[in-house]
Amino acid sequence: MQFTDSLIYYEILTLFAVISIAEFFTGLYKSEKWSKNEWYINFAGLFLSSTITRPISFLLTSYVLNYFFAGYFDYFSNVPLWLGVIITCLLEDFTQYWWHRAAHTYTWLWKAHRVHHTAPEMSVFLTGRNSWIYLLLFPSRIVSTVLVFLGFGQAFLIGYFFKALIGISAHSSVRWDKPLYAIKWLHPVMWVVERTISTPATHHAHHAATDADGIGVINGNYGNMFFIWDMIFGTAKITREFSEHIGLEDYHEEPWYVQLGYPLFKSKDSRSELSE
Repeated sequence: MQFTDSLIYYEILTLFAVISIAEFFTGLYKSEKWSKNEWYINFAGLFLSSTITRPISFLLTSYVLNYFFAGYFDYFSNVPLWLGVIITCLLEDFTQYWWHRAAHTYTWLWKAHRVHHTAPEMSVFLTGRNSWIYLLLFPSRIVSTVLVFLGFGQAFLIGYFFKALIGISAHSSVRWDKPLYAIKWLHPVMWVVERTISTPATHHAHHAATDADGIGVINGNYGNMFFIWDMIFGTAKITREFSEHIGLEDYHEEPWYVQLGYPLFKSKDSRSELSE
């Protein structure tokens, strides 16, 4: 179990590194849009997500489970691995869909998620770009800990690798799906793919600065791993096109610590949503 944990961890790091290098060689980070402040947000956000809030969430949830539900430890350990992977992927991602959708519905949670949408361009670095309160309250992390506690540990790790693969590639500026849409014999395959998992086309549309171009869908395409949730719950928009403008139309760049630390830190710019 420990070996599998380490292996998948390094595989995800390698995946992140490979795609970020691909972004670099396609000219993404040479853009003047990436100010020093944006880079502070990217790196601080990744650190906050992986090194601070994730362990805290895991430890607190584990404590509660061991204190109140110790008898259920490894309760489902005999479930076949293949079935466990399906169960963990569906439950964890279903929870994230609704949390993400709530972040675009309720003002207080939107302010915690807003930094994820202030990035000037799509990049793998967006995967860790959320405020401390959004990450600390992240319900899918609680669900993940519960699943591991119940005996789905190895299944969760395997499923999480595929989730990371899809999530990272969907946020990346590398549009791996675009050339596939042009291949005629792949049309039926891509029709299924883009309705099942998140692709660059569908997720880039979610990060568009506006809906006015007929491509963007700021309040939709919430799925992280599975796009099928958007299909089921009526929040899907598929165009196979890419918006020219990514980010927020009314964005007034606040310091990195304000965007990641709100409401502990507030913007001094009265035009900003984070000033209140």
